[in-house]
Amino acid sequence: MPYRATMHSDTDSRTHGPAPGECVLLGDGEGTVVWSDPAVADVLGRKATAVSGRTVDALLGPAAPDPPPRGTTPITRTLAVPTDDGEVRDISVTVDAVEAPGAATVYRCRRTVDEQLDVYHVLSRVEDAVVAFDTEWRYTYVNETAERLLDRSSAELLGEVVWEQFPKTVGTDIEHEFRRALATQEPSTFENYSDSLDRWVEIRVFPSPTGASVYFRDISARKAREAQLQRERDLTEQLLRVSPMGIAVHTPDGRFVRVNERAEEIIGIDREELLDTVLDEPIWDARGPDGEPFPDEAFPLNVVLRTGEPTFGTEMSVRRRDGARFWISVGAAPVLNEAGDIEHVVVSFEEITERKQREADLQRERDLTEQLLRVSPMGIAVHTPDGRFVRVNQRAGEILGVEPSELVGEVLVEPEWESYGPDGEPFPDEAFPLNVVLRTGEPTFGTEMTIRRRDGTQIWLSVSAAPLLDADGDIERVVVGFEEITERKRYEQRLRKSERQFRAVFEGTLDALLLADDDGTYVDVNRAACDLYGLDEDELVGRNVAEFAPPDYDVAAAWDAFLETGTLQGEFPLVRPDGETRVTDFVATANVTPGLHLSALRDITERKADEVQLAAQRDELARLNDINALIRGVHRTVVGATDRETVERAVCEGLVASESYPVALTTRFTGEPTEVEHAAGLPDDALATLRAAGATRLETAIDRTATADTVTVLSEVRDDASHPALRDLAADRGVRTLAAIPIESDGVVYGVLTVGSTDADAFTGRERAVFAELGRLLGTAIESLQTKRLLYATGFLELELALSAEVEPVAALNDRVGGRWRLDGVVPVEAGRYLLYVDVGDAPLDELERAADGVTGLTGLRRVDTGDTPLFELRVDHDTPVSGLLDAGGRIRDGTIEHGDSRFVVDVTLDTDVRGYLDRLEQRGIEVELLAKREVERTAPAARAAGTTDTALTTRQRTVLEAAYLSGYFDWPRRRTTGEELADALDIATSTLHQHLRVASAKVFEQYFDGTEAGSV
Repeated sequence: MPYRATMHSDTDSRTHGPAPGECVLLGDGEGTVVWSDPAVADVLGRKATAVSGRTVDALLGPAAPDPPPRGTTPITRTLAVPTDDGEVRDISVTVDAVEAPGAATVYRCRRTVDEQLDVYHVLSRVEDAVVAFDTEWRYTYVNETAERLLDRSSAELLGEVVWEQFPKTVGTDIEHEFRRALATQEPSTFENYSDSLDRWVEIRVFPSPTGASVYFRDISARKAREAQLQRERDLTEQLLRVSPMGIAVHTPDGRFVRVNERAEEIIGIDREELLDTVLDEPIWDARGPDGEPFPDEAFPLNVVLRTGEPTFGTEMSVRRRDGARFWISVGAAPVLNEAGDIEHVVVSFEEITERKQREADLQRERDLTEQLLRVSPMGIAVHTPDGRFVRVNQRAGEILGVEPSELVGEVLVEPEWESYGPDGEPFPDEAFPLNVVLRTGEPTFGTEMTIRRRDGTQIWLSVSAAPLLDADGDIERVVVGFEEITERKRYEQRLRKSERQFRAVFEGTLDALLLADDDGTYVDVNRAACDLYGLDEDELVGRNVAEFAPPDYDVAAAWDAFLETGTLQGEFPLVRPDGETRVTDFVATANVTPGLHLSALRDITERKADEVQLAAQRDELARLNDINALIRGVHRTVVGATDRETVERAVCEGLVASESYPVALTTRFTGEPTEVEHAAGLPDDALATLRAAGATRLETAIDRTATADTVTVLSEVRDDASHPALRDLAADRGVRTLAAIPIESDGVVYGVLTVGSTDADAFTGRERAVFAELGRLLGTAIESLQTKRLLYATGFLELELALSAEVEPVAALNDRVGGRWRLDGVVPVEAGRYLLYVDVGDAPLDELERAADGVTGLTGLRRVDTGDTPLFELRVDHDTPVSGLLDAGGRIRDGTIEHGDSRFVVDVTLDTDVRGYLDRLEQRGIEVELLAKREVERTAPAARAAGTTDTALTTRQRTVLEAAYLSGYFDWPRRRTTGEELADALDIATSTLHQHLRVASAKVFEQYFDGTEAGSV
């Protein structure tokens, strides 16, 4: 436990031995006690035997003063020192450094508590908390009340510095006042809320030269009462401030002592003027509800002073200083002193000018209601909840045929009136407006019924009723209003008949009928109109005619002209909400009834479309007739043509000769930029301009057509801002659409036919298909010319090629079996199907048949010889390198297949573009390597026929004849192939085979014999 004490200087404390009540301790230079006198037990409460050898700090505590330098003044300090049994004693310790053998320090210890015991005993009985401090603010005394208040024992506090025990007080008013009192030696009293104690305390500080005594008491309860009182005062103040009523406090003699802001506002006089003045009635010119001056004795202040009782709700009007008169409702109540006498009178008042005005207004309303009842064109009756008449106006009596005075007091009984509903059935009692209001509590309007008056006449009434509620919200009265509508009902009957007739016509017609108001807003439509506009009736009604017009249609001008002339007719492009435009034929009539205008519309969209389609079909038919005539001309040209240029020129010139196609040209695709072969309708300078402008949409379309083998169409080329040359050419020639058509045969594109049309919708549907067929016809013609040139040529380009492809049946079969094979001949059966005649060396048939299983594209295998030469017929149903060589314009003269690799020698005409030929092979997925190219002279097979240029054989006849020859059908004495086998290989009937053979043989014999000189055989 830490100990602290107050330090004092004492020059008279140095002695040679202990005085009575003292003990002496001797310490060495290290702070250890080496000797003590026997009085140590009385002074320190320690056994003498237990003292020597212990440290001074252990006996006296760490607050024990250190020895002063030898030869200086001794140091005295009061310490709180515990005894062996736990008692804490106040010991005055004087320390001095002396010259003594074996000792360096003398400690003289003296008890100080005895002389203060009586004082502390008294202080312990004081109800206030009492503590004492030395000059260094160490606790030297704490009574029991202080222990409870501080929640610390005296043992915990004695010797401790207050600021260390209660750090929250540092820097507060407590520390300031404590230090000021000790410094000035003047007592101090103050109140403070202690955060550390969480309470209010009153503190009194009494300083002395040796410290300070502090008395403090808990005043939290008193402070709470003071705060509560202050809150009540604040509440009262706020109530006075925010009260909607004026409040004034008077002395019994009438002087104002308190006036709130609202009172000032109502009275119109500044509060400072009113305070301490006497209420003087003449100033106010007060008058009662009757308008007479208000009696002095009836003033609420005087009533309270006279009776001692409060008074409420006294109404009067008073005049402000500005002359304005206003109404107030005044109340007053006494405030009594302790003796029960009236000390003050509180007068409250509120301005009720508006309320009084409302009361006056209500009276005027009542008067007005009375007048309305008298002059109303409607009958009005007021009933009690049990149905009795309590008020009936004059008009009600006239309508019902009864004097009003006869009805008052009577109960409304239905059978007397013989009421019927609009359906002619007796009117249900529960449906009477009076009963409906009584049942629902809600008003009801416009109930129509017939009644029979007492004179027997029957009339129609329109009846309404509404409840009048009392203060509790219950129905006190029911007001029933009714008017006679007999004439209106008769008119409605006539009108309904007319409307039924109109509606039958309106709804029954197939044309769309619409009624619009003066603004063009639809107010009624029939079913046909809903169908035409694509909207339900509730969606269409309320829309304006302008909402269905195209953006460029001046609806306002047309509508004004219509209203002015009274009629309008013509065609109207109606734009539906879904975006579809319907063409209508309309007739409109203004003011069919005043302010309503009828329009009749008939949908002619399909008719107009049919007309347009018919015109387009006529144009297309004309173009198709031109094309068909051209195709017939191409057929005639091809028959006599000997070169490609002749055929292409005939086609281009034939197209341009028609009115529909002012431009036509053919181009050859060589892998380089397109090369124009022939142009019709296109001058050289125009073509040069297009070519000089670089790549164009036209050239791109031609390249795409040649590559993708499909028709490419360019629309509205006259609007092509990206290529002015093409745009200007199209405008000059009247061209709107261009089409690039592939010139192809069996997948081989020989070039592109480009045609310009004057029609924006050209090259669609049948026209496109016909042009595609024209492209194929040109391709077939060019292929036929190339084949014919190969047949009759005496000079060739001989190409030696190495080929490979993803599907290559013969090479795949060779790779499985092995050996060196030789291709003896190829017979094209039809598109994509060929018969290949192959010398397979010594490969056995059974091994070939096993190896052929699963080879892609190989659909048949047959041995066609019986001798030493192993010749096989292979049927291929797939694009292969062999078909590619033939389709690209070559004739296979020889071929070898070894180790799965294929090499062929192919003859092409001398003018063949070899690079283009190879490119066409690569376009078909064939990898080709040119091993050698030689120009040779050789007699072609057809040239061997003496002096003829054409065998006149059809393609099918040539196929049958060549297959029969290569398969050994004509061998003798034993055929290697029968007619049935050959027909099966060609996939035709045996009879058809024999017919083709006979005709083909006859043509060959005829050619041979007709071309041979007489006697040369």
